Formats: sequence, structure tokens, C-alpha cells
Amino acid sequence: MRKRRAFWMQLLGALQVRRSDDEFLAELGAHVAMDTEAGIKAGLDAVEARRQALLRLGGVEQTRQAQREQRGFLWIENFAQDVRYGLRTLRRTPGFTMTAVLTLGLGIGACTAIFSLVNAVLIRSLPYGDPQRLVYLFTPNVNLKIPPEVICPRYGDFYEIKRENKSFADMTSYEQALFKVPTQGATQTVGAARVDEGFFATLQSTPELGRTIDAEDNQPGHSKVAVISHSLWVSMYGANADVLKRSLQLDGAMYQIIGVMPPKFEYPFNSDLPYGNPHILSTRIWVPLALTPKQKADRDIDDNVAVARLRAGVSIEQAQSEFGTMMTRFDRLYPGQLGDWGALVESFTGLSIGPVRPLMNLLLGTVALVLLIACGNAANLLLARAAERGRELSVRSALGAGRGRMVRQLLTESLLIGIGGCTVGIMIALFFLRVLPHLDPGNIPRLNEASLDGRVLLAAITASLLTSMVAGLLPAASASRMQLTEFLKSNNASGRAAGHSRLQSALIIAQTAMVVVILAGAGLLMRSYINVISVDTGFSQSTLTMNVALGDSYSQAQSGRAAYFKSILDRISKLPGVISVGAVSDLPLAKSESLSTFRVDGFANQKGQIVEARSITPKYFDAMHIPLIAGRYFSESDDPGPAHPVIINERFARTYFANRNPIGGRISTDEKQAQWGTVVGVVADVRHTSLEEEPQAQMYSPNYDSRESSLAVRSVLPPAAMANEIRLALKATDPDVTFSDVQTMGDLVSIASARRRFQTSLFTAFAVIALLLALVGLYGLMAFSVNRRTREVGIRMALGAARVDVLYLVLKNAALLVGTGLVTGLAGAWAATRLLKSFLFGVSDHDPLTVISVSVLLIVCGMLAAFVPARRAASIDPMQALRTE
Repeated sequence: MRKRRAFWMQLLGALQVRRSDDEFLAELGAHVAMDTEAGIKAGLDAVEARRQALLRLGGVEQTRQAQREQRGFLWIENFAQDVRYGLRTLRRTPGFTMTAVLTLGLGIGACTAIFSLVNAVLIRSLPYGDPQRLVYLFTPNVNLKIPPEVICPRYGDFYEIKRENKSFADMTSYEQALFKVPTQGATQTVGAARVDEGFFATLQSTPELGRTIDAEDNQPGHSKVAVISHSLWVSMYGANADVLKRSLQLDGAMYQIIGVMPPKFEYPFNSDLPYGNPHILSTRIWVPLALTPKQKADRDIDDNVAVARLRAGVSIEQAQSEFGTMMTRFDRLYPGQLGDWGALVESFTGLSIGPVRPLMNLLLGTVALVLLIACGNAANLLLARAAERGRELSVRSALGAGRGRMVRQLLTESLLIGIGGCTVGIMIALFFLRVLPHLDPGNIPRLNEASLDGRVLLAAITASLLTSMVAGLLPAASASRMQLTEFLKSNNASGRAAGHSRLQSALIIAQTAMVVVILAGAGLLMRSYINVISVDTGFSQSTLTMNVALGDSYSQAQSGRAAYFKSILDRISKLPGVISVGAVSDLPLAKSESLSTFRVDGFANQKGQIVEARSITPKYFDAMHIPLIAGRYFSESDDPGPAHPVIINERFARTYFANRNPIGGRISTDEKQAQWGTVVGVVADVRHTSLEEEPQAQMYSPNYDSRESSLAVRSVLPPAAMANEIRLALKATDPDVTFSDVQTMGDLVSIASARRRFQTSLFTAFAVIALLLALVGLYGLMAFSVNRRTREVGIRMALGAARVDVLYLVLKNAALLVGTGLVTGLAGAWAATRLLKSFLFGVSDHDPLTVISVSVLLIVCGMLAAFVPARRAASIDPMQALRTE
């Protein structure tokens, strides 16, 4: 309490500064008058007596300043004065102020925007309890040439692990599902999950309303309950609190709603699972898994996902060791089957965030360079301004202003510029967040949650304070050392010929070097992106595709399903504008995959051979415009039975039918090799999994018997019009038919390259900002140099120098700075671009074409930026220049 009272008393004293100054000046005046009177009595005249009195006093302003420094809370008065004076000074030079504010604003805005992404993706906590202790469980097999995160523990293994393990506090296994939900007279497909009683407990997530699924709900016969997401609650039920009294129809069955999850909980998202259902972007409904005792003991591979929570004090390595020991024991339970099942424990957050962490770090590093360039620009502007204010600062120093006070004054002005830059930067970041949804590649977790929350705003303010202080420190320290006599000596022609300082030149060289590094990185990423979108996909990008699911009347046992699906294709083929229509079980680039083990007759087969297997209708290749290399396509008369005809791709033929004709060759996907398929054709390779991965061995089989499949339609009509015609035609046949993922193959190619386009677009945008900042800095330095050397230029021209010589002089100076920065930057780029290796495709990290392009671009832009000041220097009137003070 005593300290608080003292604080307010001192603050009150600071507010009474003007009154104290007046009293002190009156007292000081009285003291000088008494001393003057004493001098007069000693025989001096009045003028000399007053001069001697002032000399003995040591100067009125110095004495006044010393008295001020004895007051408490003097810094408040000084800071207020510095702010008022700084605002007046900046207001008098609007051109300088706007340039400095916009320069810092661009750098701070870029940093704030990217930090908002990093905050949403990497930093902001997930809506689960202690997510760092959550892990995924996988059972990879070294004999299967597939990613290790594809197969999770089978139910028989999972429940034994759950009973016996010492590493996991909770465990859950769930399956993704798609439900058809009737809404307002229409039917929509909603992403869902079938979960066990441990699902919500493992994630430590509690509902917003009601309860979650428990053990009783997971008993067969008691499973018609559902938990819904907050978004579904709002969209379907208007966020009414009586939702727990309502039922929800899923695939024709009624489920009682028992709970509503919080807004951010929609696990699993598409980005959470590397090999999840591609048609489920987020989960909005959870229903009981409800396994029977037989299903819990089953050891066949299923589509389940296993998640566990580590016990306190247990590391991933310890859990991995215990899990591996168990899987070694379980291996003996699979006699006659593929063995060598391993164990893999992966971090829950690392699996979804891990692939994008390098990208976020890359973007952070890039904007840090942009911010440094902006900081260097601001420092150069402040150095130039301090040089122009040399007389003012020297006079202030001569009048008694201390060096610390002048440094504080200049730093306060820099801080005011930083505050303005922070404001502009936040506005730029807000604009970026408006544009972000259009750049979202869809596979970066929680990117849509990026916002300017408290953490991001604090980072923006911190960046602006640090940047303004760093930018203002060197100019303030340099200007505060200037003395009046030195300034007057340096204000002659020889002094003004100095042009710009070495520090300013060094800043321009450093900026140029950093720009070269960013431009080189942007060039490499741009070339990689062009290479990706230029690959031969093997199919027509104009083909319209859609996922079609038959109605509930066509169950798995429906004998007429194949005939009905064939009739659907026939109906679509007769629509106006349709050239060809087909269907496939797994569409290229749709993140859907079907793998099968196989053997080739006459080949030295190895254990665990894997082929990408597709079921197609006869017109599929024609609809996708996939070229036939040898043999023939499927026909309507081909038998889809066990000994069916087979079409393979070129990669399959080169690998397994080397030096022999594949047509007529035999392939078996039956483990007992009781049935062999005959190769009737070879088609071109198709990029199925990724645009950046070489096509793998692919095999196609004829099939119409499908309840859900992807249609491929080649037509002369626009995609939107064709899709609407197909929808109307099929709804007229069966109202329960559902459509999803309506898009062209070109759209799928765009989606497949979305993350690369995202990183290339951002990197290129930052490279353009960095280049503009560097060019503004170079232009400003050259303009300042020309202004400082006006008298020198006038003398040169008076002595016979041509205008071309003056133009060459300025451009040579700029070329020296740009050239030095370019060489330094190329050396830095040689080292920095090695960090980009994992982001590149089809281009070396030391690509000569990129280096040459960057060098030419920088030299041309640098010379253009210096040309305007050079031209102004060449147009100087010698007589006017010689009159310049």
C-alpha cells in the first residue's frame, strides 16, 4: 500500500512539471540577478557582470536539465516530450513516414500471417486431453511393399494387447463409415465413425451436451445410439437443446441422439489419417462399433484404426518394445499365412503434423528473411534521415542535450514507425487470412483455424517492437555522436561528396544477398511445381468423375446389382453429349487404393508381391482416354469369374514379362493358385497414388457387380451441365442413389498438386515482397546519394563531364552494390537451397537455369531501380548545383 501511494505521488509530481519549471526558472533568474548586482558593485559594467554570472552558473539550460534529472519519474516527462516531438517530426515528412511504415508493415504482415498458420497447425492445443501422450498402433509387414501405416492391429490382436499391455492407459479401435442422412427432402452423405466404448475416454474428450458411447451401447442389440458433432447439431437442429430427445436416420435405420461434441471435435479429420477414407473430410457422427465375441477374436485384416494413450512415465520406445514382443508371439497364430508381422508405435500429433512441419519451418525461415530485409530498409531510411538532420542534432548537442537523450528521441521516432508498421502488418495479415481459404490445399491439419488470436497478436507486437528498435539503434547511435563543429567542417563540398555511408552500403548488400537466397528458393520450387503438373498422368484431365452409391435396396446379397449397375451405365451413355462412360473401383489420385498379392506364371515370384488391383467396366479405358499399348480392351462378353481376362499396365509388363510377350500370360491372385487370369491387353501407365511417384504395377479386371463405384464420363458438354444431367437421370431411376465427389480428373490433378502449389505460391509471394523491398532500399540509397553529391556532380559537369558520364557514375555505384550482394547471396543460396531437397521434384538444388534466371532478374531490376536517381543526377544544372549549400 505504501509503495502504491508513493507511485501515485510521484506521478502527480510528474504532472506538475510545468509549474515546477516556472518556479525553478524564477529562482534561477533571482540568483543570476543577485550575482550580476554583486559584479556591478565590484566595478564591472552591467553586460559583463551578467556574462560572468552566467559563466559561474554554467549555463541556464544545463542547470535546468540537471535540476530536472533530480526529479522522480522524469522518464514519463521525457518520453511524453519525445513522443510529441517525434509525431510532429514524422508529420512534417509524410513521404519518409509512409515509406518506412509500409516497409516495416510488409515484413511484419508476412511474419504475422505465417505465424498464424504455424500457431493453428503446430502450436495451438488440440481438443483432446494431453495429445502428446496419444499414439497410433500399426502392424507393418516387411513382405508387403506398402507403407507401414496402412494396417493396424487386427481385432483379435488388439483386444489381447488391451488386456495384457503395461504401456497404455487406454486403447480404442474404430472404423470410418459413410452414412446417408435425409435432410429437407434430400439425402446427403455424412462422414462418420463406428467407435468402441474406449474412444472418447482415450481421447479424453467430453461432450458439450449429453453423454458419449459406453460399454452398454456397444452390446449387440443396444447400438442404435449416436453422438453428433457441434456443426451437425447447428445445421440440422438449429442448436436446440432438446436434440437429445430426437432421433437421426442413418442408412434407413433410426438412431437415438445421446450427445453433442464441442465445436472443434470432429476426429478423425482427413488430414489425421495418412490412409483414411478419402471421401471423409471430417467426422460428424459417432455410433457404436458393437462387435460380437466372434468379431473380437477375428484375426483377419480389417479397416480399423487403433489409438492408445501412453501411461505416465512410459515413452514411445518402451511401448514399441512391449508391442513388438506381443506381435512376435501373435505371429505364431497365423499358420500358412503371410508372417513377419511387426509393430509400430507413432505419435498421434506427429503422424498428422509431421509431414507439414518442414513446410511450416520453411515458411517461417522465409518470412524471417523478409522481416530482416524490411528491417534493413527501415534502418537505411533512418540513417539517411539522421544524416539530413545532422545540423539539428548537432545544435541540440551544443545546447546541452545529452547523447542518451538524443538516442532516446531517435529510438522513440523509430518506435512510432514500428507501431505504424505493426498496424499495417496486422491489416495485411487479416487480408492474408481472407485469401487463405482459396489457397488451402486441404491436407494441412487445422489450416482453416488460422486466426489472429492473442498469441498471434502478441507475436506481431513483439516483432514490431524488436524490428523498430533494431532498425533505429544504429542510426540513433551514429547520429548521437555528431558534434556541431564536425558537422560544419563536413558540410563543405568534399564532405558532401561522401555520398552514402559504408553502413548504408553494407545494409543494401546484405538485403540483396538475402533476396538472392529467397529468389533462388522460389525459383526452384516454381520449377518443381511446373515439373509436377507437366507429368504424363496417363489419362484425360477433361473426364468427369463422380462417386455413386446405390440405394439400400441393393444390399451385398442383391443378385440383380450387377444388372442394375450395367443399366445405369447404359442410361448415362445415351444422354446427349456423352462419348463414353465407365466405372472403376479405385479412381486415380482419389486417395483410394486396393492392393493384392499375386503370382505370375513363368516368373521367379517372391513372397509378398503386391499389385494395384482395379475392377472396371469395359468402357472405362475409353472414358479415361487411357491408351492401349498391346492386345485389346475388355468387351461386354468377357467373363468376370475366377478365370477372368486381365489387363496390365506397361510397368507390370516390363517387370514381370521382360523379354517375352505378356499377351496370353497368366496371373493369379488366389493364394492357392487354383485360378489363373489371362492377360488380354497392356495399357499405358497411370499415376494413381501421386503425381510425384512413378506408376507401380497395375492390374485391371472386368466387373459390374458394385454397390459403390466411381463413374468416369467423357462428353462434349461442360462438366457442370453434364453432372446435372447424370444426377437427374439416375434420380429418376432410383431416388436413393447418392452422388459425391463430382469433379473432373483435372480437378483431381489440381488437388494432388495443391500442397506444392500452396508452398510455391506463398514462397513466390514472399520472394516478390523481398525483391520489392530491396529495390525500394536501393532506389532510396541511390536517391539519397545523388542528393548528397549534388555539389560534386555540379563541379564534375562544370569541368566538362558529360551527362552520360554522370549516369554511368551512379549506375556503376549501384552495380557494385548489387553485384557484391549477388555474389554473396549466391554463396548463401548454394548452402541454403540444400535444405530444399525434400521439396524439389525433377530439379537439382543447384540448378544452373535457376541461378542464371535469378542473377539476370536481380541485375535488371537493380539497374532499373537505380536508373531514376541516375537520370536525375545526369539532369542536374551545374550552376544550380554550385549554389547548393
